[in-house]
Amino acid sequence: MALFLFALSLMRAGASYLTPILAEAGKLPSPWHSLGVGWLMACLALSGSPVAAAAVSLQDAQVLSPAAALTMLTGSRVGASFVLFVIGLSYALRRGHPGNSLSTGFLAFWVTVTTYLPATALGLLMLRYVPVRWIARAQLPFLPALLEPVRGLVRVVEQILRRGVSELFGKAAPESVIGVLLFLVGFFLIGLALQALERSVPVPQLARVEADPPKGSPWPMFGAGLAVTALTMSVSVSIGVLVPAVAQGWIRRERLIPYVMGANISTFIDTLFAALILGNPQGMGVVLTEILSVGLVSALLLLFGYRVYQALLLRVLELAMERPPLLVLFLIAFLGLPLILLGWG
Repeated sequence: MALFLFALSLMRAGASYLTPILAEAGKLPSPWHSLGVGWLMACLALSGSPVAAAAVSLQDAQVLSPAAALTMLTGSRVGASFVLFVIGLSYALRRGHPGNSLSTGFLAFWVTVTTYLPATALGLLMLRYVPVRWIARAQLPFLPALLEPVRGLVRVVEQILRRGVSELFGKAAPESVIGVLLFLVGFFLIGLALQALERSVPVPQLARVEADPPKGSPWPMFGAGLAVTALTMSVSVSIGVLVPAVAQGWIRRERLIPYVMGANISTFIDTLFAALILGNPQGMGVVLTEILSVGLVSALLLLFGYRVYQALLLRVLELAMERPPLLVLFLIAFLGLPLILLGWG
């Protein structure tokens, strides 16, 4: 937790240096641009949580508008699906079952895209109605005093970086360089902090007899995804532990769909905590808007169109598994689309 606080403060300090430079250049990221940035950063970091925390830090420093922060949160979740392909490929190389191993990442991606994109459109409409003043009352009074030693340590790191860059180039370090370095160091450390948090939570081993409940309502698996991800604070962990179970046939593929839908809602608990630490009511409003919009879209799908939705996703999965070139094209598009969004934005 101490490392998490320190890393978040470093990112906030770094972002504050970039705000006036970007504003003067007229290059504040658009929502499309932020969607691509979040997507690509999550692919490269193999995790969405540090990217989501970065989005909150950038919004707090006014580098991102609330709308751009919302789309960056969406991008972080879509891009985080890539880590499940890596986990599945690793398991397939070691244990076999390539089709079943890769299907977890494939389904997680399509569930995320088909829920998050309409939810983001809904969230952009909801943002103007978020009760920011009410959220501001939820700030913890002891946080400023708690963060003061952390801010002092951030100032020490900043002085070290400034001195080192100045000696390296033989002149005063540009503010933009210091801002970028502080932000990158914070981003790296927050990844380590979140990994430590994930490892501190015991993940139960799935038993063959209890892995797949009887057929019926999708709500139990939805609740399981919601609860497990709330405890582990990581979709990569809560869904990744199911890769062996799906590959071995202990859990049917269709069971993953409601599980991922639940996981995609509670995954923002750590991001909400980050916004609370920063004392940023507007950032908390953005995260709450994302949670509510994703939850609403998921609930509507489960209530009114789940069977059709499930059949469509499974059919797309079967086509990809039966035709390996389609899977390769999909992976290329997965990494290429954020680059297109960056150019468009």
